[in-house]
Amino acid sequence: MSYPLVKITNSTNYIASGKVSYMSIFCSDDNYSVTPNTTWQAGSRGVCLLTEITATLKTPTGDIVATPYTSSGTSYSNFAILQTGPNSFAVTRVVNLSEDQVPEDYVEPTVQQK
Repeated sequence: MSYPLVKITNSTNYIASGKVSYMSIFCSDDNYSVTPNTTWQAGSRGVCLLTEITATLKTPTGDIVATPYTSSGTSYSNFAILQTGPNSFAVTRVVNLSEDQVPEDYVEPTVQQK
């Protein structure tokens, strides 16, 4: 058994680089670099839980450190680098709708129930 390979999509107009950190000392962290509007994929992962993804973006005004994605240990694999403001960026998990589907018997709460 192994987890899916980590993928990081850079949805910004800047080159980004950073580090994917894994929980165990037996797992090697990954350094990555990704060009604008492309996706980087790890070469391997195995059963390594992910704890952090950092990113630094090379902008015309200088390098900007993005808000990292952090976790106590996750098996999630799809992430994105987003621009959140004029000079701010963040690494976030990409939600796959197939992972987050509601049960068949789910009923949306009414206004009174919210």
